[in-house]
Amino acid sequence: MTEKLPILISVPHAGMKKPAFIQTTCLLTDMDILLDGDTWTDHLFAFNGRVEEFHQMDVSRIFLDLNREETDLPPLNPDGIVKTRTVTGKKVWDTPSGLRPLEREKLIQDYYLPYHRKLEKAARNPKVKVAIDCHSMLDYGPGNKLINWQHRPLFCIGNRGTTSGEQGDEDLTAPVEMVVKLKRLLEKKFQRYKTDSQQFVTMNDPFKGGFVTRHHGALGEIPWIQLEVNRNLYLPEREFMNLQPSESQKQKLGEFREMLYDVLLSFSK
Repeated sequence: MTEKLPILISVPHAGMKKPAFIQTTCLLTDMDILLDGDTWTDHLFAFNGRVEEFHQMDVSRIFLDLNREETDLPPLNPDGIVKTRTVTGKKVWDTPSGLRPLEREKLIQDYYLPYHRKLEKAARNPKVKVAIDCHSMLDYGPGNKLINWQHRPLFCIGNRGTTSGEQGDEDLTAPVEMVVKLKRLLEKKFQRYKTDSQQFVTMNDPFKGGFVTRHHGALGEIPWIQLEVNRNLYLPEREFMNLQPSESQKQKLGEFREMLYDVLLSFSK
């Protein structure tokens, strides 16, 4: 049996589930929900059994965003812990205020807090040396302060630092040497995807790491890194997409996942 990598993998935005207790009417289609989350990352980062700790959420990001603070709520933030608008601006619920307070609180108690407690426990596993919070990103997405849309890189590594991985105006969640090593390994393994028209592997731009890396990194048990993969690298064109990948699409996802695994294997040495 292959030895598990000494890594904690978190995949907080892979889910499609809508909890049965939510009675507020959602205006989105299943495809809207799929595309607003980290589409097919349940396949892309399926490292369960190959890393020491693996945790994934099955509830959709639309209904509960684990990468936001518990107090980050609408209407002040329509893209907070519970959403009232999708990333493209679609209205989520048939009521202006979104989910009812009791529904929101039950989501937090039943899913949000238990997930973060699991991560805290996993980080104390003595066999785990580093944690990676795994995401996917739109090829074009909202820029700083959601004003302009921007062309995203193929990969983005976040440790809450500067674009060189060094400490800026807040504490790092992982040392600069660690994120630089991960950057170098991604660039080497995925060299054939590099183009002159798009950034390849960036650090802390456009994503520095969200609540997961910031909160758990501050606890100091182990280093935490956020990894973002551009969906253009593994998703088919929209007209060829269904809710679940076809067999040929699963094969492509599997090949890409094995490349990521090779990076993690080298990274953990």
